[in-house]
Amino acid sequence: MAIPSVCGTLKSGSDNSCAAPTTRKYAQQISVINFSDILEYEITAPVGALPDSCAYNVSFTLKEGAKGFHFTGSENGSTYKGTVDTTTSETFGTPDFKHVVQMIAVGSTEADKCRLDALIRGKYVVAMQFGTIIEIYGIQNGISAVDGTFDNQDGGGATIMTLASRDESPESFLPLVYKSGTPGSEIADFDADFENEAA
Repeated sequence: MAIPSVCGTLKSGSDNSCAAPTTRKYAQQISVINFSDILEYEITAPVGALPDSCAYNVSFTLKEGAKGFHFTGSENGSTYKGTVDTTTSETFGTPDFKHVVQMIAVGSTEADKCRLDALIRGKYVVAMQFGTIIEIYGIQNGISAVDGTFDNQDGGGATIMTLASRDESPESFLPLVYKSGTPGSEIADFDADFENEAA
């Protein structure tokens, strides 16, 4: 007798036979948040206590006075993007999700090097805009710089940089859709880098 899956059951199909996707790439901007600045978060996903729900989102609050930092590129480009690698945990048999964000590192001034050094050494949560949706990468365990080469000369003054989940600390979900504490304010929160102004 087959054992029914309680962890993942398909709830609907998708008819894409006549219409092309209206959004085809990420906005060329991201908000990078220090992982240590996340005060709290709440994930709603179709597993565990909510197996019949199709919600797949996260809401979060930063520590007082904290905010993310905006990085932007040309909207004609496609350097800023997010991807996900999936594997199955050998221990638990459940899916693991490696979140990957690609961005641009630019410049060689002292300020540029200070910023790049922090990106290489730190752990982050990254928000990305795809049409009207804000996706959140690394909310559970953070994402960090992967090994790479920084070459401003051959890169025309810039280097593509990748932040990703560590192999030993993947995420439990695909990148989650951001849900603002003020309904409908997701884009505004992203534009303001999720700032929690000091009282």
